[in-house]
Amino acid sequence: MSNQWIESALIDGFRNIRNLRLEGLGNLNVLVGENNSGKTSVLEALSVLAHFDDPIEWVIMVGRRDFGRLDETRAQSIRWCFDRGRTPRAVDTPFEGVCEMSCTGRLLNGKLRASCHDIISAPPYQRGTQDDPPESEVDVPEVRRGIVLSHTIDGKIGGTLFEVSDAEPPSIAIWDDDRFVPDPHRSRRPQRIYTETLNPYSYQINRLQVRRWSAGALRHSKATILDLLQVFDPEIQDIDLFSTRGGRPSIYLAHRRLGISPLSIFGDALRRAVLLATTILTFDEGGILFIDEIETGIHVHAIRRVFSWLARIAMSRSVQVFVTTHSLEAIDAILFGTPDAQHEVVAFHLDQRTGQTTAKRFDGDLLTRLRRDRGIDVR
Repeated sequence: MSNQWIESALIDGFRNIRNLRLEGLGNLNVLVGENNSGKTSVLEALSVLAHFDDPIEWVIMVGRRDFGRLDETRAQSIRWCFDRGRTPRAVDTPFEGVCEMSCTGRLLNGKLRASCHDIISAPPYQRGTQDDPPESEVDVPEVRRGIVLSHTIDGKIGGTLFEVSDAEPPSIAIWDDDRFVPDPHRSRRPQRIYTETLNPYSYQINRLQVRRWSAGALRHSKATILDLLQVFDPEIQDIDLFSTRGGRPSIYLAHRRLGISPLSIFGDALRRAVLLATTILTFDEGGILFIDEIETGIHVHAIRRVFSWLARIAMSRSVQVFVTTHSLEAIDAILFGTPDAQHEVVAFHLDQRTGQTTAKRFDGDLLTRLRRDRGIDVR
C-alpha cells in the first residue's frame, strides 16, 4: 500500500492552474513561489480532490477564501474556479467549465473530472395565457439562476474499482440567490479521508476549536497543547472552555500573571497556535492538513519550534501536511526545525510564466544543502 495519502497529483483547469504535476509528495510538503503562482489554488484543488465523491466541498472551499462575502454569490465564486481561457467571456453568456485532476496514493488511484454549467429555473407558468389569474392577484416568481456541479470519478479507492457505471456521478445544484453555506461537519457525505484547512485568518473564526472542546475530545491532550502554547508564553498554565457569565462558551487560558483570561486578549500568534493545536489533534486515523501562509502572525524565532511540534504530531498521527509560505525564514525554520525528519520534507517552487503551471521539486536533503551550504533562495 502507498505510504502517502497523495503521492502524486495532476491538476488542470482549476483557476489559473494548467497541467500542473506534483510528483514525489512527502509527509511535509511546502509550496513556494511568487504571488499569483497558484500556491493557495493548489491547496484548494487538493481539498476538492480529497473529497472526490462530494461536490459540496466546492461550496466550503470558496467560502474559506471569500469568508467576507466579497463575491455576489457562492455560485459565482465557483464559476471562477474553472479555467476561463484567455478570451474574455460576456457576462450574460451561459457558463460551462471543466477541470480535471488525478492522483495516486492511499486516497485514490484515478481521475476526477469536475464540470460546472449554468441552469435556469423558469416560473411555473407563463404570462399572457387564458388560465393566468389577474396580475394583481398573483406574485409571479422571477427566473431563478444557478449552477450544477458534477463529479465523474474513475479509478481505485482502497483497492476497489470505482467507475461512473457503479453509481450516478455525484452532483449538486447551487442557486445564485441561495445564501445558505453548508456546515462542513453536518451537511456532507461521510468522509473517506479526514481533512482540515487553515487559512491566514482562520484563527478569527474559531468555531471548530470551540466545538471540539465542547465535545471534550481534546481534554486528554491538554499537555500536548500547552507544550505549543508555552513556546509563545511560558506563563500559560492551563487551557479550557467555559462561560464566566452564563453566555456563549469561550476558550480561556490560565496565566500565571493575568489569571483566567479569554483567548481574545492574546496576540495573533497565540490564537493561531491554539487553532493549529486543536485542529491537528482531531486527526485520529490520519488525513490531510492544509495550511495557507503558515508564517502569518508567528515571529521567525518561534516558527521553528512551532513546525517542529507540528511535524512530530503529524507523523505520529499519519497526517500528511501541505503548507504555503512566502517567507525564506519560514522555509529554514521548517527545514532545520525538523532535523530528524528532513527526509520527510519536500518543497515545490511553482511558476506560471511558461503558459502552464510548473513545479520544481526539492527533497529535504537537496533543500538542506541549498540553504545551509550555499544560501540559495528557493522561493
